[in-house]
Formats: sequence, structure tokens, C-alpha cells
Amino acid sequence: MFRAFRFIVDLFSQRHGVVAFAFFLALGLLMRQAPNVFRESIVSTVTSTIFYPVQLVANSLNEFRSLADENAHLKEENAKLRQETYHAREGLQELARLHTLVRFDDKWDYPIVTARVVGHNPGRFLTTLVVNRGSVHGVKENMPVFSMNGLVGKVTKADMGHSRVQLIVDPNLKLSVMERRTRVVGFLESMDGHLLTAMVPAHAGVKAGDTLVTSGLGGIFPKGIPVGTVKDVRKADIDVMRQMDVVPFQELSTLEEVFVMEKEPDWIIQELLDE
Repeated sequence: MFRAFRFIVDLFSQRHGVVAFAFFLALGLLMRQAPNVFRESIVSTVTSTIFYPVQLVANSLNEFRSLADENAHLKEENAKLRQETYHAREGLQELARLHTLVRFDDKWDYPIVTARVVGHNPGRFLTTLVVNRGSVHGVKENMPVFSMNGLVGKVTKADMGHSRVQLIVDPNLKLSVMERRTRVVGFLESMDGHLLTAMVPAHAGVKAGDTLVTSGLGGIFPKGIPVGTVKDVRKADIDVMRQMDVVPFQELSTLEEVFVMEKEPDWIIQELLDE
């Protein structure tokens, strides 16, 4: 069919007018003398030959449009699957955190409120956070705040739906700590809003690699919350004391979730310390 079409095109392109005229004259006489069935067959063949390239282009366009639609649909499905995979991964991580949280809850026997970090101070160093839980959720001032890794700080202000958390690197926060191996008690603070240092008696024998936890003194933090690891020990200005650089267990800049322990301060102990 396609060869016949090319034959006709070549015939005219070579300008063989006499041959073309004779060809169509013979074709006309043949169709006039031929039966109706033969005429219909010739007309159908010629028509299909002429319109074959047009049909070929149309079919190609339809196939291209169909492939484009299918490609767009596959891209949408791929985006949905990626989103579902992301949510599934986040769900598994949250499940692991909650599983660890159960052990914290059993250890201190205080209710715990889960909160998400929604803001922080814009200064050079990160010293405060804002979380999405407040007084309507049971959060009050001076409640301890921790993460899966260790101590974070304490609540300093509780509005209805949000609270402000003072981090352990805030220079205004002084914390009583205990070294887990030697059981010696000292205090932890930050002088610059970035690095943590601790002071302990020189005779205690604290060394690099030891672990600091909350001592339970002061009436705010319960005993045993992990705080950090001793990086190095050096002499302090006072001969009977040793100064230590401390690396906190929790990297404060990567916090997404925190847990507020619904433990109100023991004001009897606090008042005794203030006297």
C-alpha cells in the first residue's frame, strides 16, 4: 500500500506527464468497465494509500499523548509513595522514642508530657527553646525537661499553649550534679552560653570519660537524669577543687522533641538552700 503511494509520488515528481495521463486514463476506463465490487476495492485502496501517512502521524501523536499522561501519572504515584515512606520512617522513629520514654516514666514515677520544639532564641548561642505544650497540658514553671539522650533544662515560663525552656547551657542556670562512678557531688554551669564546666572536690578522683547525672539536690531535678561526659579535668583556682569540661549527652541544636516531667519543685529543700 505504501509502495503504491510512493510510486504515484515518484511518477509526478519526475514530471512524466504523458505517462501519468495515460495511467489515469487507463485507470478511469478500467473502473468504468469494472464491476461495482472491483471499483469499491480500488477506491478503498487508493484512499487508504493516500491517507496512510496522515493516519500514521495521528496514531503516533495519540501514542505520544498517552505516554505523556502515563508518565505524569507515574510521577504523581512516585511522589505519593515517597511521602508515605517518609511518614512511615518518622512513625518508626517516634515509636522507638516512645518505647524508651516508657522506661523514663517507670524510673522516676512522674507523669511525662511530650512536646515538640517550635522555636528558640535568635542569639549567637542557643540558650532557650519554645515548645508546643503549656499550662492546659499540665506544664508548670520549674518542671524538668529532658530528651531520650539526657537532660535538656527546665521550664521557666508556661503559657496556655506554649512554654519556654531554659537550657543547661544558659549561664543563669546552676545545676547540682553527681559523678556516677565516684558518687561525688559538684555543680555544673556554663560561663559563655556554649561550653559546660563542672566543679568537684579534688580528692574525688574524677577523670576524663566519667559520667555526670543530676544529684537530686535543689528540689527541681530528680536524681539520676544523665547530663554529660567529662572531657578533661584540670586544676581550679582553688587547690581543693577540680574543674572539668563536660560534653552534654544531648546535642541541643538538633532537638525536635522533648519531655516535660510533671514534677513540681520541692520547695522545702529549695527554701533551705536559699537561707
